[in-house]
Amino acid sequence: MLPIYAKRLKEARLKANNMTQLQVMRATGINNKTLSGYETGKNQPDYDTLKVLCDLYGVTSDWVLGHTNNPNSVLKEAERALVKAIELGDDSFLDAEFTINGRELTRADKEKLQSMARLLLQQDR
Repeated sequence: MLPIYAKRLKEARLKANNMTQLQVMRATGINNKTLSGYETGKNQPDYDTLKVLCDLYGVTSDWVLGHTNNPNSVLKEAERALVKAIELGDDSFLDAEFTINGRELTRADKEKLQSMARLLLQQDR
């Protein structure tokens, strides 16, 4: 199964004026064979390379890495930690205090939310 970053890097490149890998190479200096490896999931970009590609494509690294489904949103540190905890099966989310529209979520509410988040995260990968 193709890693989410691979699918999203290719999707972002194609949405960025339907750029070719050669055009990306000319714009960034990243070899097109290296880029191909990222898009097929054979290689993972390092942080600096990921940042360069995200800046070029106009998307966030949170989106490329699958932490959000909005390519233009940036997660706060607390939100990023929550996504990571849910992905890893950590139940600490259930013990944290969360409010929605001024109402504190009950444990049952958080369990439902956690189940939905896990389902959505699995479907997106």
